[in-house]
Amino acid sequence: MIFSKRLDQWLVTARKYVLAGGVTLVAFVTPLYAQDQQVRSPKVEGKIIFGSAVFGEDIEHKMVGGALRVYVTKRLSIEPEYMYFRNTENDQDHAGQLSVAYDFTDPTKRAVFYGIAGVGGLHHEGSFFGTDNTFDTWTASGGVGIKIFITKKLFVSPELRIGREPTVRATINVGYVFGGKN
Repeated sequence: MIFSKRLDQWLVTARKYVLAGGVTLVAFVTPLYAQDQQVRSPKVEGKIIFGSAVFGEDIEHKMVGGALRVYVTKRLSIEPEYMYFRNTENDQDHAGQLSVAYDFTDPTKRAVFYGIAGVGGLHHEGSFFGTDNTFDTWTASGGVGIKIFITKKLFVSPELRIGREPTVRATINVGYVFGGKN
């Protein structure tokens, strides 16, 4: 048991859903890739997410997470992501979101401006004056970002999103392109 028993059980369940989502994603992406021979690179990107999020009007949380972006055409991609938000030990959240991103500029350039939007689920764990305040809800967000390539494969990307749970999200992502950029 790494964390609490309840969190360990939740993480086991979350892993099953992530695995099922990944298998489903591969099943849908493979035929799309075969149809669109114009997909060159980048094909798959992995990234680590660091930042801050605001819930409601003023409850700021620090956040960390990870995502995997899979391109289905030269500019359109699917991005499942996981985020962990923390305000205090009595106010923590876990979110999984499936997003769709579109590169407005050529994805083979050094700077790539993109739009992103997605929906998912959020699990809140907390207590308020000794009362358990744990619940599950849905989340949705949309925003913009810019990938700035440091090398041919390594990039940083500041990103800003607005939505529901959290209301505002500002992040700096550090990512790596698998399969080449060209």
